[in-house]
Amino acid sequence: MFNKRNITIVVVLVALVLTSCIRNPKYPGREFIPDMAHSKAYEGYFENPGEGILYEGMNAQLPPKGSIAQSFEVYPFPNTPEGYEAAGEQFFNEFTFTDAELSGEGKKLFERFCAICHGVEGDGKGHLTTLKLAMSGEGFPQPPSYFRDDILILPQGKRYHTVMYGKGMMGSYATQLSHKERWLVLSYVQSLQDKYVAANAKTEETASNN
Repeated sequence: MFNKRNITIVVVLVALVLTSCIRNPKYPGREFIPDMAHSKAYEGYFENPGEGILYEGMNAQLPPKGSIAQSFEVYPFPNTPEGYEAAGEQFFNEFTFTDAELSGEGKKLFERFCAICHGVEGDGKGHLTTLKLAMSGEGFPQPPSYFRDDILILPQGKRYHTVMYGKGMMGSYATQLSHKERWLVLSYVQSLQDKYVAANAKTEETASNN
């Protein structure tokens, strides 16, 4: 036989079970440390009056003026004609890449970012140059071949400067490629040029012998 006390306990337990099954987000029931589950979201580097715990009530602090992110490489030449010339005279490749790196990651990066315009072989006949522009019906301007005489002798620094800032129709690749990757791509281009020069020298030698 249930007495009044036992009936009360059963009713309370049933009520607790039923209320624990509620899935209404407006009435989630009891929560332990609710702020951890429903934390307030704030925009970084903005003021948070009354609640910000950092300097001047900010949610995050700006880095000190002049600070440099870890592993970030500072490029010292401005995007000006003078900077372009200075880079050609003062900026050089400090990396030495193996043949495996050039034919592996170097080729992969070149084909991903450069070949669409410059062509897989570096002759300036990339896929984009075969397309017609919808507005004018004209083809996309063809970039110069890497094997043109003036490009064959272009200084390393000027090549890097072009990748860093862009030049002519070519845009900047500063955000797509890291400092080391830029030099890796440029070294791969140099390897294409070296093969071209070696093949031409062999052809000229054969022609002269005949």
